[in-house]
Amino acid sequence: MRSKGVSQVSIDPIRYKPWTGERSNHFQRIFVISKTFFMQKLKSKWILLLLILGIFISVVFPIFMYSMTPHEGLDKAVMAEQMHTEVLFIFTLLLVVMICSDTISEDLRSNSFVLYFSRAIRTDSYLIGKMGGAFLTLSTYTLIPPVILALAITATQSGDDYLASFGVIGITIVAGIINTFFFIPFGLLISSLTKRKSYAAVGTFMIIFILMIISGIFMGFDTDWVLLDPSRILYYFHEVLYGFDLPSHVNGGGLAAVFTGFMTIPLALVYIRIHLKAVGK
Repeated sequence: MRSKGVSQVSIDPIRYKPWTGERSNHFQRIFVISKTFFMQKLKSKWILLLLILGIFISVVFPIFMYSMTPHEGLDKAVMAEQMHTEVLFIFTLLLVVMICSDTISEDLRSNSFVLYFSRAIRTDSYLIGKMGGAFLTLSTYTLIPPVILALAITATQSGDDYLASFGVIGITIVAGIINTFFFIPFGLLISSLTKRKSYAAVGTFMIIFILMIISGIFMGFDTDWVLLDPSRILYYFHEVLYGFDLPSHVNGGGLAAVFTGFMTIPLALVYIRIHLKAVGK
């Protein structure tokens, strides 16, 4: 018996309404990943400190020095020397360690890696987005300041051959791009192998440092071991890029192979690592 006066309440079934918004395109998703990463890194006081100190030593002081010294134009030898100084290499390596250490490891630790791939994003989009953010951050030291230095030297030259100086500026841009990208794939690979950014940071720095030590030890037996040292690889690359001859003991083909392999092999491995994690393996 139903009590009179008690109204029957019908259950309204859940109705899912289709989303009518406009989906972001492929490149916009990559841009968002890169932009977010870049903005987060610029908030790090340690990265900012390294950037300020490194720019002052590598750019501000040389600008003052070359501006006060009479010069006909922008010399290739001057910029080649500036692009492979020990100070530039050390600060670049330290910045790579700090920038790349938590690029992927933090996503693995916080499970935000799963959130990325729960949406319409591919492995290459994720990797390009992260690399783009790392590239933008590192370029504030390895690309933009050297170009500013080259422009400053050109602006204060006493000669009128600006076309030659602009050519050197173009080479400097290419050298800066390579300097920026060179260590990023390796840093991302180490970051993808652990959930602890401290392990990734120490691992990246120590492996590069060990390669330099091994190269120095075995060079006495065979000069080809010099190509195991990343700092020497970049040094010889700049020599070739600015139009200078390689030392007789350096094999040009070997240099090209090692130079390419140092970037492409870690990039391929980190791609495979990310793809496997994305599919739950």
